[in-house]
Amino acid sequence: MKTKIFLFAMLFTLVSCSTVSAQFYKRKKVAITEVVDKTGDVSDGTKVFVRSALTDAITNSDGYEGYDKISFMTLEMNFDKTGSISTATLTYVKKQLMDYILVAEITPLDKKTVLLSARIVNASTGKIVASSSVRTYAHIDYLNPACRNLACKLVGAI
Repeated sequence: MKTKIFLFAMLFTLVSCSTVSAQFYKRKKVAITEVVDKTGDVSDGTKVFVRSALTDAITNSDGYEGYDKISFMTLEMNFDKTGSISTATLTYVKKQLMDYILVAEITPLDKKTVLLSARIVNASTGKIVASSSVRTYAHIDYLNPACRNLACKLVGAI
């Protein structure tokens, strides 16, 4: 009798732990938008590289999936002059079943350095849940680690 009770208790513990861990480890889906350059001084290649590096960094963060293939119609339709996300974009991303949107901006500070700024927005409410920035050299060898650093700051705050 004690053995049956013990086995039942072990089975109950195993089932409840797996249910809790499955809920706890549901990966959060993050849509990474095109990188915003308000000055127009950053090359398209650099913006694509930053978006790709942020996608890799988010995807390689435990518990997150990064998506950068979500097609946004045009930047003008999706962002106002301050870089805010429009209601149409939020609706579109919600239809894609994304949990969050990562909006990144790159601003040249001088000929050699840039400021990478990013924020994570809750796709269902539009509320900014994390925001950070990193100053780095505008060279690929420095941009990749800066994007990883920025992604760590952002996902650590969610």
